[in-house]
Amino acid sequence: MSFGMNRIIYVLLLCVAIYTVMNNAGTPPRQQVQGVAHVHDGDTFTVAGVKIRLFGVDAPEYDQTCKMPDGSNWACGIWSRDQVRRLLKGKKLRCVKHTYDKYGRMVARCYLGDQDLAKMLARDGIVFSYASFSRDYIAVEKQAAVAGRGLWQAETIPPEEFRRQKRQN
Repeated sequence: MSFGMNRIIYVLLLCVAIYTVMNNAGTPPRQQVQGVAHVHDGDTFTVAGVKIRLFGVDAPEYDQTCKMPDGSNWACGIWSRDQVRRLLKGKKLRCVKHTYDKYGRMVARCYLGDQDLAKMLARDGIVFSYASFSRDYIAVEKQAAVAGRGLWQAETIPPEEFRRQKRQN
């Protein structure tokens, strides 16, 4: 074979290899997942092997405490996680992708039946609305605050602020 023919074969093989790698580089990101959730904390869980960050709300961190009216500390981060576990135990959840965050988690709106999970959690004071990313749940959060439901029975700092303070220390 001539040098020119070898070059053509080489280029064709290279193109086939690149196409194969690009075509099989991984499955395309999912737009929706459904299944029983494994709850990590109040706003993060795994559904069908996909780690989900619930869109529009923010839960206290696992190690975050809140101050009760009597001055005692309340493990509100653990409480938030446990409330979500109780609510979702054995139930099928459907999550629709909004985006992916910097940690590679699918940020999604999730539904328990036809009910918006984030709205349910904010309404019951289990999580806070996350106004930095969405204004969708502010009204139901205000209702929970006025009624003193869940997290609103205690003095707490927003989870975003808690994380910032923790990074500074």
